[in-house]
Amino acid sequence: MDNPMKQREAEKILRAAGGEFSAPPPKTPQEKRPLHRELPPPEPFPIEALGPLADAAKAVATLTQAPPAMAAQSVLAAATLAAQAHADVKLPHGAVRPLSGFFLTIAGSGERKTTCDGLALRGVYQVEELWRGEYETAMQDYRRDLAAFKEATEHAKRGAKAKDRAAIKEALAAVGDEPREPPRPVLLVNDLTPDGLTLHLEKSRPWAGIFSAEGGGFMGGHAMNDDNRMRMGAMLNAAWDGDPIRRARVGTGYSFLPGRRISCHLMMQGAVAGKLLGDPMLADMGLLARCLTVQPESTIGGRVFQEPDQRARYLLADYTHRLSFMLQSAPTTRAGDDRALDPPAIECDPEARALWIAFYNEIEAENADGKPLAPIGAFAAKLGEHAARLAGVLTVYEARAQKPVNIGGTAMANGIRLARHYASEALRLHGVASVAPDRLLAAKVLAWWRKQPDRRQHLAAIYNDGPYAARDSVTARRMAHGGNLAD
Repeated sequence: MDNPMKQREAEKILRAAGGEFSAPPPKTPQEKRPLHRELPPPEPFPIEALGPLADAAKAVATLTQAPPAMAAQSVLAAATLAAQAHADVKLPHGAVRPLSGFFLTIAGSGERKTTCDGLALRGVYQVEELWRGEYETAMQDYRRDLAAFKEATEHAKRGAKAKDRAAIKEALAAVGDEPREPPRPVLLVNDLTPDGLTLHLEKSRPWAGIFSAEGGGFMGGHAMNDDNRMRMGAMLNAAWDGDPIRRARVGTGYSFLPGRRISCHLMMQGAVAGKLLGDPMLADMGLLARCLTVQPESTIGGRVFQEPDQRARYLLADYTHRLSFMLQSAPTTRAGDDRALDPPAIECDPEARALWIAFYNEIEAENADGKPLAPIGAFAAKLGEHAARLAGVLTVYEARAQKPVNIGGTAMANGIRLARHYASEALRLHGVASVAPDRLLAAKVLAWWRKQPDRRQHLAAIYNDGPYAARDSVTARRMAHGGNLAD
């Protein structure tokens, strides 16, 4: 009997009748059904397909003991940030595209996301620090030049004949153009409104990276709030496509910024990623199809202490030096505008071209209705372009941003292999973003419950020893009922 009062009444009746009462045997907890589709394990990240970046990714994974896929994402995203200023890629059908890439890594707390990005971006930090010192000196000169310009302008106006417009115009022309503020020494940003990002690309270098090891700050901050999400999504789409950035505002005026490049790497926990990947508006806009996403298996629990690996440190130092060199190498800019990139377009050699065409045709066939890639059709439609961009990044990195060369067969084969892996991850993660956060947490509680020697657990056991996010009585009770553990 489940009701204690009824049980006591039955006991009294039996005793009054001279009978004996025996308590019913305790209920054996039944096996619970999964609360949502179980996520299969990911395929191993093909680190060897990173080519010249493989050693750096292995070094980061070794030094941090983080999931190899996470280390690979950090290294590849940082290299993309540097490479995008130096070349575009010309696809076999003739279209020219930037090397920009948007990377998304889904991982929980404690997976060493910040450490991975910190090691991969060390060369970027060094260059920003160098630019910062140069900027202070340049700003002093700029302020003096600006003051001299203003004084010369006033002198020219006073010296011209009164009310003689032509004379004033001639005198002002002789003074010259107003000096321009030196570029701000920042490449990395993480929480800007679309207007702020536009201003950054106007006042700083003509390329930037949106990098954050705590993607929740980006998703919950100014960049992607309800007022800005659509505009930010549209702006990122335009930047990924290589289109000029346009802005018209009453207060700040009109901006037209051609030749700008943006790359991203956002690392975030599953619940936050669910909000991004499950956003129908961003999916319909095509932003999610432009993202290369991984969710590696956790390494927490197996990261025993190890002495620093000196070879890994050496390989990482070489990668950092290469990245720093690329960032300090002057990119090609448009004639008359050193703030607008005009990178040369690198083409595919015959072998790379043949590989890409075969891959393109395979993907197109697999993307038909009822075929394997149909569930991720929007992403699959861009797989050929993703592969070419990845191959271009590997090519530019290997050349250290020197005179670009054609993409060879090896680089293209690696780009295709990487694209295939991202496709497998997209298929694996498809539909998981629509699962409610409470259901995901309830599933964690259910997994914890299954591991207990005695499955007859009091509710207090959940908020004392269960998953951390469920360790309060209200949440524990809600999760227990959500996971059908209350019986």
